[in-house]
Amino acid sequence: MLILKGIHGTTRSAAQKIVQQQTFQATPTGRVGSGVYFWRDSLYAKELAFCWYEYRVRKGDYQAHEGILLAADIYVNENEFLDLEHPSYKDALSLFAKTRPSEISPADDAGELGVLYNLFIGELEIAAQQTYKVCQVRIPSPPKCLNYPTFLLGNPLAYVVRDPTCIHSVNLEEG
Repeated sequence: MLILKGIHGTTRSAAQKIVQQQTFQATPTGRVGSGVYFWRDSLYAKELAFCWYEYRVRKGDYQAHEGILLAADIYVNENEFLDLEHPSYKDALSLFAKTRPSEISPADDAGELGVLYNLFIGELEIAAQQTYKVCQVRIPSPPKCLNYPTFLLGNPLAYVVRDPTCIHSVNLEEG
């Protein structure tokens, strides 16, 4: 069993509901597919999560001055964890995407690119005859998140929790 630690940025009202019910609502299509997104707990995780909240404010999705962070433990069996950063999966994704060039748009925030990832993961699940409940993948840091050193570290690691029942021990944290 893997126990992963992640940080999620959201609004206070959404966070209170999540903590009370101990359940998250997965996004149907995110940048790298369906799921609940967490920044891997690291030196920059809280800043990345808060930058994500601020990005959503700028987009008009969230109200200003309502941001809060949620820390969570993510429990997943090793065989249900998919590390999309492993070179073999990067190569397979590259080949998969090459057959679907019309579905790739780097400027796309959550549409076709997320659909492409969902299709890719779905094919991996069929081939492996199992379900992947949590994926690890590098995604771009939120726009205007200036302190994350992409030039040094590359894009930050995130967990995409495709099965929200894997999320446990959710706690509020100030940004």
